[in-house]
Amino acid sequence: MYTHQRLLSGLALGVALPALLVITFARPARAQSAAGAPDSSANFPVEFTDCVESIGVTLVPTASARVYVPHQFILAGEGQPVTPLVVRTSQCTNIAVAGHEPMAGEIVQIGAVIVPPDFTGDINNYTIWYSTSNAKLATQLRKVGVDAELVPVINYDYQSANNLLSVRIPAPFEPTLKLSGSVFPSSNSAGSFTANWWQQTKTGIVKMSTNVPVIKIGGADLTLTTEDDPLTQLLGGPSTGFPIIQQFNTFASANMQVSIND
Repeated sequence: MYTHQRLLSGLALGVALPALLVITFARPARAQSAAGAPDSSANFPVEFTDCVESIGVTLVPTASARVYVPHQFILAGEGQPVTPLVVRTSQCTNIAVAGHEPMAGEIVQIGAVIVPPDFTGDINNYTIWYSTSNAKLATQLRKVGVDAELVPVINYDYQSANNLLSVRIPAPFEPTLKLSGSVFPSSNSAGSFTANWWQQTKTGIVKMSTNVPVIKIGGADLTLTTEDDPLTQLLGGPSTGFPIIQQFNTFASANMQVSIND
């Protein structure tokens, strides 16, 4: 996660953001219970505790990103040759889903930066891939239609003694990838931050909005490599650095609200 101002400054180096336009969504019917009322499980909270995360922003061909992003969402690089892609990894000591018993877990999510559909959040991304080692989180997200992949073991190795990070999703899970390099944690608070991740699903448009009340934003020097064909095609090659933004962040707590938009 990163400040909105820093993101805009970075994007200005390689892609022009379009004017913020109101997006009219196609509105699929919300999941219904037997009695015809909305399914209460459609909206639920997730609490994260004691987390580290890496953020990398690179540029990919806009046409390649558009394959994964429905046209009702406006890409940050709409009308430009390239558009920003976010690769986020995180590891938390505890992840409590919808009030259930907390469990540790890792998350790897990849998405395209979009114009804010509802004008909220410091950054908005369309979710292309979402992988987690937390079974309850994967199950609950799939209940609302999110294409969340359960990867029982995401190899997340943060070595604080020498500031090295390695994150790997092994085959046969998709996308198979490895993220590795140096990280530089910060001890200074950068205030609060809200990140929205969206996905069009069969039950509606799902919004995953995470608010971090206090975040410490550090630096990173990371490289992503993959042998996964869809990810390789999206990146335009088997590896990428992150020329726009690289960060390594820490936070004690965060709250994600998952909801289906009408």
